Amino acid sequence: MAYVGNIPAEAYISLSSQTFTTINGTGYTLSSEVTNSEDIALFLNDVRQKPSTYTATGTTLTMGTATTTADAMYCVYLGKGIQTVNPPAASVNTAEIADGAVTNAKVDASAAVAYSKLNLTDSIVNADINSSAAIATSKITGLAASATTDTTDASNIGSGTLPDGRFPATLPTASGANLTNLNATNLATGSVATARLASTGTASATTFLRGDQAWAEAGGGKVLQVVEVSTEGQQSTTSTSYGAVSGMTLDITPSATSSKILLLHSANVQTAAGHYGWFTIYRDSTDISVSATTQGLGSNYSSSGIQATAMAFSKLDSPNTTSQITYTVQFRSHNGTAVYYGEPQNSTTTLIAIEIGA
Repeated sequence: MAYVGNIPAEAYISLSSQTFTTINGTGYTLSSEVTNSEDIALFLNDVRQKPSTYTATGTTLTMGTATTTADAMYCVYLGKGIQTVNPPAASVNTAEIADGAVTNAKVDASAAVAYSKLNLTDSIVNADINSSAAIATSKITGLAASATTDTTDASNIGSGTLPDGRFPATLPTASGANLTNLNATNLATGSVATARLASTGTASATTFLRGDQAWAEAGGGKVLQVVEVSTEGQQSTTSTSYGAVSGMTLDITPSATSSKILLLHSANVQTAAGHYGWFTIYRDSTDISVSATTQGLGSNYSSSGIQATAMAFSKLDSPNTTSQITYTVQFRSHNGTAVYYGEPQNSTTTLIAIEIGA
């Protein structure tokens, strides 16, 4: 027999029943699928239950009131879902699909929906763009191809001037090691700290800044120290051996090996009768005197001796050391026959050592 459309499904079945062996609770499993509660006749303790007191869908039976282990329950299947008839291929048209029946769940997650199927013209708004999306700058109008909205690299600024408003009120801390050729006229206010003027010496009320950018004392900073020894009222002696004039020994420690020591000696002296005399200066045990001629109190001896009311000599020494050295003054006299060493009679002498820097 011919049919228009799908061929009806035909099946002939006998009624069957199911006895529930475990009775306790509200949920049970049917052995056959049904469509609704009317497809079974449910008996509880041999009393048929109204379909409104339970629900039956597929293989799930749910009781409205929980049963107990003392109950007995079975059902008779009045109808079963025993056959599914699929429509022929390409036979379902748009008219057969209810509006809104195709939901998002019906679209496979791996389906590649063609862009042409999406009505997106002028419909994408800012809220549709994920916050982590990396949008190419070419898609943004009004920006240069090399620019971005938040992290414009300094190399992208080819020309123009940044306004003052783009700089913070307080400039960040940075090294000024590479700042050179700063013009002094740009220092409009404030003052340069003393520590920035010189790297040697100590600024004080008694020092000044020299042309070589060093702090030094007035006078050029060359006089480093002055040491003075004075003696008075020396008495005569008959010693003929090497010996210092009493008290005329002076110790000094140079500040540098290049320092010079200026020795100044003055004296009021009187030799013994028939003598003339002179002074000699030693550094440690080395005689560093100037010539006897310039130191002599007289070139010839006299029966009454030589008396000088003022006598002085100077010597510029170069000890070339930073260790302590000792200068010693020695007096010599001569009677025309022999040289005598010792003190002059009734002498008043002064020795001054001045260290002068290089």
